Amino acid sequence: MKKIIMGVVAVLLGVIGFAVISQQPVQASQKQSSNQNSDDKKEEKAVVYNVTAAAVDARDMKLYLNSTATLRADSQIDIFAKAAGQVVDVAAEEGAHVKKGDVLLQLDRQNAELELEQARVNLSKADMEFKRIEESFQKNLVAAEEHDRRRFERDSALSAYNLAEYKVSLTQVVAPFDGTITGRYVELGQTIQPTEKLFNLAKLTPLEADLYIPEAKASVVKEGQVVLLSRQDGFEDAFQGSVMRVSPVVDRETGTVKVTVGVHKVPNTVRPGTYVHVRVVTQELQEVLSLPKKAVVFDSRQNASVFVIEDGAEEGKRTVRRVDISLGAEDGGFVQISQGLEHGQAVVVTGKEALKDGALVNET
Repeated sequence: MKKIIMGVVAVLLGVIGFAVISQQPVQASQKQSSNQNSDDKKEEKAVVYNVTAAAVDARDMKLYLNSTATLRADSQIDIFAKAAGQVVDVAAEEGAHVKKGDVLLQLDRQNAELELEQARVNLSKADMEFKRIEESFQKNLVAAEEHDRRRFERDSALSAYNLAEYKVSLTQVVAPFDGTITGRYVELGQTIQPTEKLFNLAKLTPLEADLYIPEAKASVVKEGQVVLLSRQDGFEDAFQGSVMRVSPVVDRETGTVKVTVGVHKVPNTVRPGTYVHVRVVTQELQEVLSLPKKAVVFDSRQNASVFVIEDGAEEGKRTVRRVDISLGAEDGGFVQISQGLEHGQAVVVTGKEALKDGALVNET
């Protein structure tokens, strides 16, 4: 009986020992897992984000009205001949700069010159006859009727001479104003009619552009205001013009006011037909708080905020705080801060995408 009892006890002790041994690795594993999670949390809390920053600073800024337009020549016309004839000389090509009165094209003038010479002879003869009669008339040697007839003949000969001289002038096509030939549509030896276009002439300085400003905003546009124009929407290659005219009426269909802008110093990179972005400077602001527009974060409702960099609770640590702001003017990649920030505060410019209030940052 004793042997049986001792055997049962031995079996029980073996089972208990096996359970204890089996349980120890599980507990060790759980403890190791718990320690690992604690380490991960510590690592997560210790994340430091690399950012670049800029200080809120005072700068001069401008307020603009933005628009777009197509540049056009101040004056641009098609040139036609006033008489038919054969072209014997083409004196101007595309791109040529010409002065008012310069000959652009010459027609055959032989017949016109012959008519002018005949008219000159007839005028000379009629003038001599009238002078002879005039002397006799003063001496009462001829009747008044004869005197009047000779004067009429002289005047008729003078009119014929003037007409012949005008016909000679029609054989030359001349520039009506200073400008640049932008098109030539005639060839040497061609026989032309007065209805045929020969040249296109444009006055390239100043160039002009027509803007159409909403009526509600047109009241701030005045003659002489500075205008910035650029082929790029970022105004990297901006050049300057000015407001030349503001229409006194509102277009009924569009509700806009026409504003004419002139560019007197024309860059080589633009010409009539160039599409440009336009900014009319309506106000110049002095020493207003501003920061780079890249620093601003917008939410789904377009509310603006920035991340301000501050000293953290631990010495040597830097954290961020999200601050709501109000924006004003925008100029050259900078925006005016009308509310929410103070001069000298450092704000995050790049690296802000993953930031939250209290995040650790490192300025690079």
